[in-house]
Amino acid sequence: MFLDEENDYTLGTRTQYQYMFGPSILVAPIYKETRADKEGNDVRDGIYLPQGEWVDYFTGEVYRGGRIINNFPAPLWKLPVLIKRGAIIPVHKTTNTPAELDPKMRAYEIYPLGESSFTEYDDDAKTQAYLAGECSRTKVSCSLNGKGDLKVEVAPTTGSFDGFEKQKFTHLTVFCSQKPAKVTLKVGGKSVKLTEATSYSSWKSTPNSYYYGGNTEDRYMKAEALMVNVAEVDVTAQTITLEATKVTVDNTNKLLAKTGPLSAPKAKMDGTEAYTLTPSWETQENADYYELEFEGQLYSTIAGTEYTIDALTAETTYEVKLRAVNKEGQSEWTTLKATTAADPLRFAIRGITAESSCENQGGQGINKMFDMDETSIWHTAWSKAAVPFDILVDLHTVNILDKLQYIPRPNAGNGTLLKGTYQLSMDKMTWSEPVAIDWARTGDIKEITFAGSPKARFIRIQISEAVGNFGSGHEFYIFRQPNSEYYIPGDINLDGKLDENDLTSYMNYTGLRKGDGDFDYVSKGDLNGNGLLDAYDIMAVAVALNDGVSSRKVPAVAGEISVKADKAQYNEGEVATITVSGKGLTSVNGISLAIPYDAQEWEYVGVEAPNLAQMYNMCYDRLHTNGEKVLYPTFLNLGEQPTLEGDVVVMSIKMKSKKKQKFALSHTNGMLVDKYQNVASF
Repeated sequence: MFLDEENDYTLGTRTQYQYMFGPSILVAPIYKETRADKEGNDVRDGIYLPQGEWVDYFTGEVYRGGRIINNFPAPLWKLPVLIKRGAIIPVHKTTNTPAELDPKMRAYEIYPLGESSFTEYDDDAKTQAYLAGECSRTKVSCSLNGKGDLKVEVAPTTGSFDGFEKQKFTHLTVFCSQKPAKVTLKVGGKSVKLTEATSYSSWKSTPNSYYYGGNTEDRYMKAEALMVNVAEVDVTAQTITLEATKVTVDNTNKLLAKTGPLSAPKAKMDGTEAYTLTPSWETQENADYYELEFEGQLYSTIAGTEYTIDALTAETTYEVKLRAVNKEGQSEWTTLKATTAADPLRFAIRGITAESSCENQGGQGINKMFDMDETSIWHTAWSKAAVPFDILVDLHTVNILDKLQYIPRPNAGNGTLLKGTYQLSMDKMTWSEPVAIDWARTGDIKEITFAGSPKARFIRIQISEAVGNFGSGHEFYIFRQPNSEYYIPGDINLDGKLDENDLTSYMNYTGLRKGDGDFDYVSKGDLNGNGLLDAYDIMAVAVALNDGVSSRKVPAVAGEISVKADKAQYNEGEVATITVSGKGLTSVNGISLAIPYDAQEWEYVGVEAPNLAQMYNMCYDRLHTNGEKVLYPTFLNLGEQPTLEGDVVVMSIKMKSKKKQKFALSHTNGMLVDKYQNVASF
């Protein structure tokens, strides 16, 4: 819609349930029940009409544009389709494939308004020959002046393509409100005698005939038109000209019938909801309908005595104007002001992702439970039982948790979750004790209150019972405690984002541990809570850099690591080579370990890691506050990079011996990390 008419209204989401099909056809599908009767016949509210005049395709009724129309009739058989006056639309009989098109027939539906034209394009519908210019074009123009003089001209077709048929019949359908006084036809500049048909069927089968009325073969088409059947001619050589007099299009508003005085409506508007306002008013006896003016848009043809405006912002003051309308005019405006309520989801955590241990139905993945859209649905695979299964929730922020809300299917049908447990974690390795979930089989919102103000990034929900042994629902909302602070894991600088500055800080603090002088300053960077800044912590930043990592699933990190020196004993001045080797490595996106040593006995020389060339070197030879010397060999991929796989030498660490001694160094805190921050310790 915004490509057709750009304004604040169309640039938002308010026109998301309608679209332009080409330049002149507006389609507004029925996407929800509004005021349906027991047979399912309904109305469509909130149809935005761009500037101009718009015709109901099925009835011929004309609506003024530049407004939002409501109460548009939508019986079961009728999709709301409106045509912009001035349109010239090439049409054809219903077909299933291009091969069924009749190459000897062309037809145009015309909605006259002033001067308009349209160029029809055609090609073989099979190949890409059109790229070499093999196509045809036909210009159709129409004019209707204030006196009711109509002229339609179909110019000779230019161009050709394989299968093009130049001998064609032509059908012209001009939608108008009454039978014209005179109809004439010229082909190639010469007058052609027209026969007036007495029925639609006889017109269709009689070349060089005309008929005024409706399409009686289509029980849904109520609009009347002047129809002209032009005999077969060479369309590349002949111009077809149709002229008629006293052609009228009734664009009066058929909804306006009442007369009498109108006063400014008595109305009220309370801000009891966060995202909607619903002005309501008293009925006016002489009113045909009501109109609202809101944010520069006119909401027209409102039949009832209340109207809900949605997609608003919480805790915001809005002004709405209201008036009554009838055949004689409009009342004065009534001005209403109200402030929307507080956002009930103000403290709901956004940006959550999740994965389930069971298979989900295509298009109904577990992500639907965290998309902040209560109209979408998650459902496990229809064809197989899912229970028992786990849902692993990543909040992507560290929060002090308040509550969890589960919105099941309203009918509490298949998949409604009933029993299970939940656990909390900061790192997916250490979990809290399981807490029982026991929900009744109803469509009501279910809730968990997190006791003790726990702090967590991950939630694991283990489902042991659900209706039909499936899993389903509309939404999980997880709330942080009101006004509580939260932070992004890896945002060691606490500036609300993950960037190179955080990586620099981690690089300076790699291997910092609890008890060191600066640890309290950067303690939020210790994401796994082990009192040490290691590869797990840094990975939170690493995966966000260089355009981040792909969502492509890979196996969890795995493999074995061995750490061995090349000799058992070293003389003074001799360099020991400590080889770190991997066996069966899988999805290794980062590695870190700690090697404590006595600085009086050993001197760190360096690390060689040719197989980690794509990884960022964050090795740190650190002197801790307590005087202990520890080497922290640390390498990580930044963004999406090849992972370490298979059997491979990971790195070689060089240490110079300061005396003759046996090799007795050992390692601690060894870990392999993947891009999801899964860990394999060694």
